[in-house]
Amino acid sequence: MYNIAISIALGIVVGVVYTLLGFWKTWAMGIILGVIVSIACFAILSRVLARRIEPKFLDAQKQLQSGAHNLAIKNLESLLPWGRWQVMLSGQIYAQMGVLAYGMEQEDRALGYLEKAGLRVPEAQLARAAILYRRKSYEKAYEVMDVVIKANKKQILPYNAYAWMLEKQGQRDKAIKQLQRCLKVEKSNDSTKDSLLRLQNNKKLNMKRFGMPWYSLKLERPPASMAQMPPGMRKGFRGKQRKQKRRG
Repeated sequence: MYNIAISIALGIVVGVVYTLLGFWKTWAMGIILGVIVSIACFAILSRVLARRIEPKFLDAQKQLQSGAHNLAIKNLESLLPWGRWQVMLSGQIYAQMGVLAYGMEQEDRALGYLEKAGLRVPEAQLARAAILYRRKSYEKAYEVMDVVIKANKKQILPYNAYAWMLEKQGQRDKAIKQLQRCLKVEKSNDSTKDSLLRLQNNKKLNMKRFGMPWYSLKLERPPASMAQMPPGMRKGFRGKQRKQKRRG
C-alpha cells in the first residue's frame, strides 16, 4: 500500500540522514527517530485519505437511502483506486458493493464482489456463504463459514448461521459443535444458549432473534410482522466493526 511504503521510506531517510550527520546516539537514535517519523507519516496520510473518501461515501449513503442502489455502487466503485493507498480499504469497498448487489437480487454480481471482500467484514462473508448455500454448493459455503468465524471469533451470528446450515443438511452433531465453540468465546450469550438447547432437544433452530442481519441473508423469509428493510451499508471505512449485541 502506498501510504505504508511512503511512511517507511520517509522514516528510513530520516533515520539514515540523522545517523550520517553523527548526532547524539547516532544510529540508535536514528532508528528510533525513523520509526517515529514512519508512524507519524502513516497517521497523517491516513487522515488525509479519510477526508478525501468521506464525501463520496456520504454521497453513496444518500443514494442508498433514496433507493438509487446502482448509483451507490458506482460511487463506491469510484473509490477503489484509493485502495492502493489504505490498508484493507479495497476489501471493505468490495464488501459494501457485494452486500448491496445481493440486496438487489443480483447474485452473480454480488458474488463477484464478495469474493474480493475483506475477511474481517462478517456481513459480507456471511452473504457470500449464503449465496453458495442457496446454490447447493454446501461444502464451499462451509469453507467460507470456517474462514469468517476464524477471522471474527467474537461475532455471534456466524456461529449460529453455520449451525443453521449444518442442521438443515442433517448434520445436527456438527451444528451443536459450532454452538459450543461460540459459547467458549461468549459464555453468557442467551441466543446461542437457546439455539444449543433446541438442537439438543431435537428441535429446529429459531433465528428470529437475530433480526434483519439474519433475514438479509435470504436463507429464511422474515415474518410478516417484520418490515422488509433495504440493503444497507456500514457507516464508514475507519474504526473497528461494531460487535453484535451479546443478548438476543
